[in-house]
Amino acid sequence: MISDESTVIVTGATGGIGLQTARELVGRVRHVIVQGPEPENMVRPVLHVLTEGAAKVDYVPCDFERLDDVAAAARSMAGIAGGPVDALINNAGIPGPTTRQVTPDKHERTLQVNFLAMVLLTEELLPKLADDARVVNLASATHEMTDLDLADIELERSYDAVRAYARSKLAIILYTRWLAGRTGVTPVSLSPGVISTPLLHAMFNIGGVSVRRGADNVLAALTGPARPGDYFDEGVLAEPSAQARDARLGRALMDYALDAVRPHLS
Repeated sequence: MISDESTVIVTGATGGIGLQTARELVGRVRHVIVQGPEPENMVRPVLHVLTEGAAKVDYVPCDFERLDDVAAAARSMAGIAGGPVDALINNAGIPGPTTRQVTPDKHERTLQVNFLAMVLLTEELLPKLADDARVVNLASATHEMTDLDLADIELERSYDAVRAYARSKLAIILYTRWLAGRTGVTPVSLSPGVISTPLLHAMFNIGGVSVRRGADNVLAALTGPARPGDYFDEGVLAEPSAQARDARLGRALMDYALDAVRPHLS
């Protein structure tokens, strides 16, 4: 459970739900470490907003399209924290591009930025997390729209932007459940709701509620009662899709994911 002495890491915190979550946290904890893909000089106005609270704020720029950079960022975060990290909020994510794109690491871009980078960052930080730390992984209700075909995990045969996004979010829930019980931390995943952000509008022609509502749902998953592996839908404990609960699929997915990130781990 976080307190006014806690250290919290928030990824994807230069806009949208991540920024609003960080803004809420700077008034509640001692130290907030935020990540974004932009160089620090480009986000100084954002970082200034985060000085509204009493917390110390540090910024770690990192491009999740490069896994070596993700591993380096995790090590930097651990050093900046100086001690145990009490919570890790994995919020960073992108919409599926209209056409299939590949990162310098040779992975489908949405899968890497939304899922593989999150796995690498979390696995690298695990030794630095407090024994009772909470790991909050942002998924999406869109995971119910798709299935995970491990034979085409990189979507080389059947790419679709929404499918790429939804499958990355399904993978996040499977990882969260796989991680549960493997350490003393409490990993949970959540759908923050239909929130009006550039990410939402890049894929869906719909409105959405304010980022404050999304941040409230993240904080509910961070601070409320939870068991390792729980999934929350808009702040309420819920049951994810049948595939998301498939432990065998989760193990097979993580065989793939750990093979992908292992060369970058310390």
